[in-house]
Amino acid sequence: MYIEIIIVSAIIALGSFTQGLTGFGLALVSVPLLSLAIDVKAAVPIAGVFGWLVTFPLVWKMREHVQWRTGLILFVGSLPGSFLGADLLKRLPGEAILITMGVVLIASSLYSLFSKAPLFKKTSPPITLGTGFFSGALGASVGEPGPPVIAYTSMQPWTAHQTKSTLVFFFMLQMVGAIAGFWTKGLLDAYVMETILYAMPAFIVGMSVGMFAYHLLHHYKINYHGIIHGLLLIIGTMLVLKNLHIW
Repeated sequence: MYIEIIIVSAIIALGSFTQGLTGFGLALVSVPLLSLAIDVKAAVPIAGVFGWLVTFPLVWKMREHVQWRTGLILFVGSLPGSFLGADLLKRLPGEAILITMGVVLIASSLYSLFSKAPLFKKTSPPITLGTGFFSGALGASVGEPGPPVIAYTSMQPWTAHQTKSTLVFFFMLQMVGAIAGFWTKGLLDAYVMETILYAMPAFIVGMSVGMFAYHLLHHYKINYHGIIHGLLLIIGTMLVLKNLHIW
């Protein structure tokens, strides 16, 4: 039990560091790694709760850059998607969830690595709603709402601060729906809540260091996104190959 707590805490620290650094990625990093140590159906809500908690200090710190209207429209679209996703998490076998997670990781990483320029001159409410819906479904089913909104916001003519802050604001709102979905489906059981409590110190340390590192890397103009998405591409490929029994 103690070894498991140490492993889970280390993974959560790495995930919260990533989200403090980039504004997203706690679940992208932690769910695949947690699933190697604990049941994926516990890993997703654990990562979801921590992914929600990390958003509050980030939104407060970057509040002047948030695109509030776009974030709210994304959230409205995500609500029905969150309950659909939680139902899928409860019904689908663990291997199917992990393969889906791997595909999401591969697709989002490839997009982030090779996208060059904004596609839109301004946001579109219908497209924003649709993006929110798919994000909500992914957030509650595989623990990571990021890929649709990361892709969508990267297509906007926004600054790096506007993109990061709006993503974090959306995740803060969206995870309310996802956590409600976890609760109604009985996924926030005693084991999940106890594990969250034990891993809380590691989460706080990782988040604090990540926020500090963001300012350092932004100051020195280091392409940390490329490094992170390269690693996530490797993790996603390993998940797909392992759960398809190819590797």
